[in-house]
Amino acid sequence: MPRLLRLALGAVTGLLAALLYLGIRGTGPEAPDPLGGQDPFLASPVEAPPLTLTDPDGRSVSLADFRGRVVALFFGYTQCPDVCPITLAQLARLDEEIDAGGELEIVFVSLDPARDTPAELQRFGDRLHPDLVALTGPIEELRPQVLEYGIGFVYRPRAGGPADSVPPGIVSGEAGGGSASGGAESMGDDYLVDHTARTFVIDRGGRLVAQVLPETRGDVLREVVERVLEGGT
Repeated sequence: MPRLLRLALGAVTGLLAALLYLGIRGTGPEAPDPLGGQDPFLASPVEAPPLTLTDPDGRSVSLADFRGRVVALFFGYTQCPDVCPITLAQLARLDEEIDAGGELEIVFVSLDPARDTPAELQRFGDRLHPDLVALTGPIEELRPQVLEYGIGFVYRPRAGGPADSVPPGIVSGEAGGGSASGGAESMGDDYLVDHTARTFVIDRGGRLVAQVLPETRGDVLREVVERVLEGGT
């Protein structure tokens, strides 16, 4: 079964299980629920899709390099106006508060290789967390790997207009193609990246065990990470 289908089925199964669980609990006295009634854990953990991209120093970095540590993986871009910096700041603060002793790796993958140069990724990481692993790569390498995680993304002019699937500056037909509308080519540097947003939590064995949505309460992300660090799912 394709990895993407497994992830989707796992998420749906987890949601159905959570709904069933809530449906049979009744209305009597309840023990406190640290996850706030939500279950971000996959019903059945799956092997995290492979991911190999480039860090600001030009080195090839693979997700497999972090085996033995818990990974919090987030896809976004450095000029994101809201969800990306907020989520990564939450993860950075969480790493400091729980003092994981190097057992937690925060990995950020930029979906905006045209603007997120090595220097920009380095500055972004330095602002948020000294040990943040920031990665990106050419669009033709980036997109297929990202899609394995169910992450979709398009580029959209900030002032409005048609979205495009390739970054500005890439001619249609190159690097995996693009639309014939010329949308990306006409954006310049002033554009947004509309993308799926969630934090993937991967255990020490390289299994994807949880997906936390940005709108989830902040303490849920903490509870998930702490549980995985303790070896639970």
